[in-house]
Amino acid sequence: MNDNTKIEVSREIMNAMIANACKNGFTTQNKTLLFLLREESELDNFNFKTINKILNRYSPFVKRRNLQ
Repeated sequence: MNDNTKIEVSREIMNAMIANACKNGFTTQNKTLLFLLREESELDNFNFKTINKILNRYSPFVKRRNLQ
């Protein structure tokens, strides 16, 4: 997978993770949501270590939630 594809896919994964956290009632005072927002900031800065983490660690959560 090329770098542009990784960035686009990880952006969609982060959007889904943040949306799910907000849907569950998390606010900006919640540590989980704050962590996701920091990860999104790293994604915006093209930190490929974080991008790979998003692709490998968060994508199963998003995939599992969409299958249910």
